[in-house]
Amino acid sequence: MKLFEPLEIRNLRLESRLVAAPLASASCTPEGVPTERTLEAGRKALSARPGLVVLEHHAVHPWGRVRVRQLMLDRDDVTEGHRPLAGLFAEAGVPAVVQLNHGGSGVADPDLFGDPAFRMVAPSPVPHPGRDPGRIPEPLSEGQIRELPGFFVQAARRAREAGYRGVQVHGCHGYLLGQFLSPLTNRRTDRYGGDVRGRSRLLLDVVDAVRGAFPDLPLGVRLGAADSFPGEEPRGLRVEEACAVARELAALGADWIAVSGNLCGYDAPGGFGPYAGAIREAVGKRIPVECTGGVTSYARARELLDRGCCDLVGVGRLLLSDPAAAAAWRRDEA
Repeated sequence: MKLFEPLEIRNLRLESRLVAAPLASASCTPEGVPTERTLEAGRKALSARPGLVVLEHHAVHPWGRVRVRQLMLDRDDVTEGHRPLAGLFAEAGVPAVVQLNHGGSGVADPDLFGDPAFRMVAPSPVPHPGRDPGRIPEPLSEGQIRELPGFFVQAARRAREAGYRGVQVHGCHGYLLGQFLSPLTNRRTDRYGGDVRGRSRLLLDVVDAVRGAFPDLPLGVRLGAADSFPGEEPRGLRVEEACAVARELAALGADWIAVSGNLCGYDAPGGFGPYAGAIREAVGKRIPVECTGGVTSYARARELLDRGCCDLVGVGRLLLSDPAAAAAWRRDEA
């Protein structure tokens, strides 16, 4: 398998298996609309000639923000402001999909707490392990949880209307869906807690709702495979549980799974190749698997493909810091 060979995902043709992975830029307006800075980051990603661009996480609800300046798809009046960014990728002939997210208790910008309308919510009243331990989130009621898939559906509709080619549900890095997945942050005793079937219920409900509303829309999931890095002592969510979730996601009609960490974050020493390989084996050949994290050379990208860890390779910060380096990988493969 080569990095620069095409791949089809539903109705998308990717000209290569190189994915421009999402990176939070804090470049939008306070209303969550892209600015010229956002478009400039998009141009840098395009200069590396990726086969697919996954745009940074867009909040599906006002309480789903993690920063004041975070891109939003939570209401209809932001749709028009997204069209220039979607048009940038359409003009270049590179498919771009939008990552949809609810941050839960993963708030990174304390200024959000100055908004009297903002509420920090989570599965359970447990401090986020990677944030301020003194802030206790409000536990969501079952009724509030049942509303969440609809917010993702409406955000997907707005993304499509803006001109983006698909969406990716953000289920990792310790944001709300990842908080539900992890027994470290999900202490619920109702149908949304307990074993991995209960803890994954919300993620599966979101994917099922988006797929049901948009049968032809390319739909990916970025899945947190574990709460610990490969090679560490397992804690919380384990990769074996994530493999079971991945099989369910494939059965629901997800088009690809991008593998990363959950509460441990995304900076794995050595990357997430072992986790991506386990999930790729779990789903078989039903859907492609993407591995992102720690890919800074063509040799590393090819190693992941050659070892059978994944079908797609995600590259993030390198595309913004040195897009010419990634663009040169095509010559390395020739």
